[in-house]
This record gives sequence, C-alpha cells and structure tokens, in this order.
Amino acid sequence: MSVIITLIIFSIIVVIHEWGHMRVAKACGINVEEFAVGMGPKLIGFEKGGTLYSIRLLPLGGFCRMTDETDKEKGIKGFNDSNVWQRIAVCIAGPLMNFVLALAVMTIYCMMTSVTFPVVESLSPDTPAEAAGLQPGDRVVSINGKNVHIYSDLGYYISENGKNPMDVVVKRGKEKLAYTITPKFSEEDQRYIIGIVLTSKAPMIDIGLYKDIPDDMPRANFLESLHEGYWSGIFIVKVTFEGFVKMFTGEVSTDELSGPIGVTTVVGETYETTKRELGMTATIMTLAEITALLSANLGIINLLPIPALDGGRLLIFVVEIIRRKRIPPEKEGMINLAGFALMMLLGIFIAYNDILKIIKG
Repeated sequence: MSVIITLIIFSIIVVIHEWGHMRVAKACGINVEEFAVGMGPKLIGFEKGGTLYSIRLLPLGGFCRMTDETDKEKGIKGFNDSNVWQRIAVCIAGPLMNFVLALAVMTIYCMMTSVTFPVVESLSPDTPAEAAGLQPGDRVVSINGKNVHIYSDLGYYISENGKNPMDVVVKRGKEKLAYTITPKFSEEDQRYIIGIVLTSKAPMIDIGLYKDIPDDMPRANFLESLHEGYWSGIFIVKVTFEGFVKMFTGEVSTDELSGPIGVTTVVGETYETTKRELGMTATIMTLAEITALLSANLGIINLLPIPALDGGRLLIFVVEIIRRKRIPPEKEGMINLAGFALMMLLGIFIAYNDILKIIKG
C-alpha cells in the first residue's frame, strides 16, 4: 500500500510541475508536442491545440515534451529558438507550481485543523517567559530578528536557538517590547521551551478530526485559516531550503538524505501508524501535509544550479545574458548530459543510504 500511495503523491507533484512548464511554454508560443501523465508505453491519449495529452503505462510522474527547433514552414516555434527571457520563464514555472501546490495544500489543510496563534494565553509557573515578564495577550512578533507569523515559526526558532539567550519582541496592545529570554530544556517534552501556552481556535471546517475540542472554543474564521495556511506553506518551503543549505555547509549529514525508497518507507509507516491510532481522516490529512513537504522539496531541488535540472538551465541562461551570446546547443547538451550523470550517481548513493537505513532498522 505504501508504494501505491507514494506513487500517487509523486505523480501529483511531478505532473503539477510539468503542467507549469507546459502552460508558460504555450503562453510564450512554444510548441508543446506532448504532455504525459506517467512514463513508458502510451495507454490512451487525445490531441488538442497541437499537443498530445496522454496517459502512459507506468505511474511514475510525467513529462512535458516541447519542440526543440523552430519550423517556420509549419508555423511551429521551438524552445531553443525562443528568446532567453521566455526560456527562463518556462524553466521557473515548474518549480513555482510546486511551491503553489504546497501553499494550496497547506491552506486547505489549515481550514480543517485547529489554528494556534503566537499569542500568549497563559504562562507556566517558574519558566523563562514568566521570569522575563511576558503577559497573557502578548503576541510574539520576532525571535532573534526573525519574524514570527505562526506557531510553527515560534517552535522552530526556539529549537534552532537551543539553550542560548534569545531576543524576543512581543506586541502588547500598540506597544512593542523587547526581552532577552534563555530557553530551558524540558525533560517531559524533550525539547527547549520558554513556558508559554498559546491561544488556539477550533477548525473553520469540522471534519471530525478532533474529539476533545470544548464546545465553547471559538472557531477560526476564513481569514485566520487562510493566514495560517499561507504562512504554513511558506514555513515548509523555508525550512526545506534551510535544510539544503545546512547539508551543503556540513551542518546536516548526507546520511540524513532520503530518496524514493526512504520516502516510501516513511509514507508507509506514517500511513499505518496514523490509520491505526487516529483513523482514516487524520491519515489523509497527514498524507496531504507530506505532499506539501515533498512538493516544496521538488521545487527547491529543481532550482539547484546543477546541469539537467531547471536551476542548471537557468544558470546557463544567466551566462547567456551576461556574455550576450548563446552557448552552442551541442555544448549545452554536453553540460546537461554531465549533470544528468551526476544526478544518477547521486540517486544511486541516496538509494544505497535508504537501503542501509532499512537493513539497520
């Protein structure tokens, strides 16, 4: 079951990615020969507007195949003969759609889950926040100069800060107040805390996810849910990007990388555990959150300046703009081929890591 679910998730985020490329290519007048869902032999398809829309045998993502060279006699414009700004727009569109998908999924997700605001409802006794002088009603605005929009920001920054003193700015009425607070490690929670209980509201749309919400708890409105969803999507993209930066700077070990095998294992474990303990509704919501995370991952990975990826092609286009001269197509092809080989080797390395993790349990 985990393999099927993972294939569905990957197919959704890859098809959305390729759909972004296709829509912008068509808007730029570039001929799109085929837009396919899946890989391998074609099962069914139909033609519209000069493009073959097909479903293929293997449920492994999809692709958007554009015409390379212009055919003036047939009135067909190719990707390689488009101006550099159009090519840049087409390349950016794929990753951009992955970020849009992450934002959209998290917005819908937050409409069906409780919303927790970075607003102090109460203070736990004998904690750093109480000692510093925070009060109920204070809204946490920033930590160490980084803006706090949602609860996830607050928890992430405290965890990132660890036991070090941190600068906390809160809004009390119309006034902004600055505090220096040193988190303490909670043995009970197994994390660093400052000792505040935040304000929460019941889901805007009740799908029966929560059984213990008090009847008198106010319900989040549309704007509050929209705000939570938007910043939750931004949070996922931001944390994913920071994770890649930490990997390249050595702060995160490459052993923590996961590919399709590792993702399949995580999805399977999450599906079985959530279904057993919380039911199918909670399972679907959790898988939606995983979809948003993976979509953000795909968007960021594709923007890396590695040949054969969208980011690598964008780098080539930037060089073209700087030198005011097109890199010969054959050289560009060699660069992309080398990038593809590099990605294949990286894929093998990640798969090896995933298998070792499974063996070690």
